[in-house]
Amino acid sequence: DAPLYAVASPPAVATPRAARRTAARALAELTWPELAAARAAGCDTAVLPLGATEQHGAHLPFATDTLIADALAARLCRRLPNAVALPALPVGCSGEHGAFPGTLSLGWDTLRAVLTDLVRGLARQHFARVVVFSAHGGNDAALAAAAPALRAAGRPTRVVVCSGIDGLAARWQRASARFGVTPGAAGHHAGEFESSLIAGLRPAALRRTALRRGHLHAGGDAQRLFYPSLRRTAPSGVVGDPRGANATRAVAYLDAWVEALLEQIGHR
Repeated sequence: DAPLYAVASPPAVATPRAARRTAARALAELTWPELAAARAAGCDTAVLPLGATEQHGAHLPFATDTLIADALAARLCRRLPNAVALPALPVGCSGEHGAFPGTLSLGWDTLRAVLTDLVRGLARQHFARVVVFSAHGGNDAALAAAAPALRAAGRPTRVVVCSGIDGLAARWQRASARFGVTPGAAGHHAGEFESSLIAGLRPAALRRTALRRGHLHAGGDAQRLFYPSLRRTAPSGVVGDPRGANATRAVAYLDAWVEALLEQIGHR
């Protein structure tokens, strides 16, 4: 299988929504004169995605959330005019996965300090808007708590902080349901949803021979499964059933996630 390099690209058949898309810019691939030219041409929004380095069962890599964060940022910048995607932060608040070897984690205060420094720097560069979002659920509470400090640090730059893991999880499950995937199988961590995303973004990273059903959450507050340690309730590190992962769903899943982000940003 070849990776879906165009997974962040607009569809070939133009639609009213696709017509609003613009060419995405990735800071990591630009030179400073190229960015300066883009800024002079009106690029005034910086998109800062948060990822993580944490276990995702036996079938997905530690970089799963970071890979997804970068893909979301690229796709989001195709929908936001005059935006540049910054590199995803590869380490976040992942203490709930600390019982699994290899997981890296920051404390809430550390993440807030890093984000505050980045936002201040972007404000000094006179970006009109900074959009911060996370592809890792464990960052969500820390990001929401840091939002007031980030908005204050960025003034007069407008800082938009996207958070709300419960609403996002519901959006993921609705997207999966359109393909006949149950909420339990779609899962909250390394289930069908994330596994289909990685199957589309980085096919070789999905260890198909290691696909196993994980803990199937029956409903209620899913976050209670994760704290203080996910390994206590899901020894394999998987919440969901990744066995039905399908690369062809990746675009639909990314689109659903981007739509949720656009709603929070206030851009439709």
